[in-house]
Amino acid sequence: MAVRRIEPILAEIMAALDGISTATTGKTLDDFRDDWLLRHGVERGIEIISEATRHIPDDLLALAPEIPWKQIRGIGNVLRHEYHKTSDAIV
Repeated sequence: MAVRRIEPILAEIMAALDGISTATTGKTLDDFRDDWLLRHGVERGIEIISEATRHIPDDLLALAPEIPWKQIRGIGNVLRHEYHKTSDAIV
């Protein structure tokens, strides 16, 4: 895996989090379920976060042990390959 600068990685994560927050503010779970574009946009944002965390060095991840990094790294694969098994409520 090529080494990337950390600042752009963190910026990608923050942009995805901001986008997800903006898109979901004021929305209910039913809104999420009923809006194909919203649901898929949020899932794409989560995929971006998942992939970006794979490029953060483990020593930096260790600074925030309360964050479930393994699950965050793994959710992207679930959304890409096992999307039919995902729960809207969990996403």
